[in-house]
Amino acid sequence: MDSKIGLIIQLAGVSLITLLTLFLRRSLNVVALKHWTNAWLFLSFSLFCLRLAFSYETYSVQLFSFYFLTEYFFGFLLVAGCRSLDGNKEMKMRGEVLVLPFIVIAFGLPFLADDFNLVFNAHSLIVSGFFSIAFIELWKTRIRSFGSKVMLIALGLLTLNFFSYFVIFTARQYVDIETSYLAFNSVVDLVLQILLGFGMVIVLLEQVLTDANIAHEKLQKAHEKLEELAHIDPLTTALNRHAFHGYLNRHGNDGKAANGCVGFFDIDDLKDINDVYGHAVGDTAIRAVVRAIREMIRAEDLIFRWGGDEFFVIMVGLDSEIALDRMARMEDMLSNVRIEGVTQPLTVRVSHAFEDFSDIADLEITIEKADAKMYIEKQRRKAALASRQSSNRTASNRGQDLVARSY
Repeated sequence: MDSKIGLIIQLAGVSLITLLTLFLRRSLNVVALKHWTNAWLFLSFSLFCLRLAFSYETYSVQLFSFYFLTEYFFGFLLVAGCRSLDGNKEMKMRGEVLVLPFIVIAFGLPFLADDFNLVFNAHSLIVSGFFSIAFIELWKTRIRSFGSKVMLIALGLLTLNFFSYFVIFTARQYVDIETSYLAFNSVVDLVLQILLGFGMVIVLLEQVLTDANIAHEKLQKAHEKLEELAHIDPLTTALNRHAFHGYLNRHGNDGKAANGCVGFFDIDDLKDINDVYGHAVGDTAIRAVVRAIREMIRAEDLIFRWGGDEFFVIMVGLDSEIALDRMARMEDMLSNVRIEGVTQPLTVRVSHAFEDFSDIADLEITIEKADAKMYIEKQRRKAALASRQSSNRTASNRGQDLVARSY
């Protein structure tokens, strides 16, 4: 095959790869793609200059210089693209300065010999070095996807290919060797470059897919967090009414039988605490009650905040009598609550009642029954407290009368 025809075929193939990366760049915002697109543009231009140099000997020195220079730019940007895959990082100014020595080499090589073949060996060694460095940089990213493996194979073969050019073109200066097969070197280069471009496209698509999966996971976590916030009472971290209705929808339609009990709780005289000590202390008292309830219930039981100072607990598989026994220590736990800003420990009283249910569908009715039972208990506790206070006042008055009579 005529070397000029092979070079035209190579130029056509590289130009197609360049067009592909240009189209991808319009859709993908990846730093590596930016470097690689520019790299293929430079390689296309370098092959174009080489083709012109073979046809126009008058300008061959200048065209060979541009051929060398743009191939070095190709290699430099190829390495930069491989390096940027690790974190999608831009190239630093310090790295850009490294291209300066290659500019000197590119414009100096054509003046070392009149025959292009006499300097092509040095150029091949430099290009082989670029491919080997790109191989190392891609290996260091620890990306082991299908696309990266294709790229590593292509880079390895291109390294060996151009290093073989260095060996052959150096050896032929000293010994007479058969080099007729080099007429096909443009086709070999094109095949390996197509393999490299194919690997690049796969790597880019894999990276976009990975980024999309990461973004999806972040959105999923954010959605779950929002769902959690929508179901959690911010003051007590207990579940709220919205969470309760979601619980009914999930478990009420699954067809599974479930029984247990509901416990309803109401804080006594919370308004008095708020009036005397302030709402911040009242909020602390509410949290103390929720902590006490959590100490009493099982890990699988659910606690919901129903209103300002009202809570209920769903205890599946537990009857009301056992649940009531579990709550026996609650008053002791809330008898000496220490709150920052309050000098003396507070006693927080809680009225509660339990009601059994035989089906999840009966939960709302059961809650109403437990609420009504708790209200009766609350009134009884208030009446008993008022009776004790009245008895204490009566006893105190009698004691004062006896003291007065003794005088």
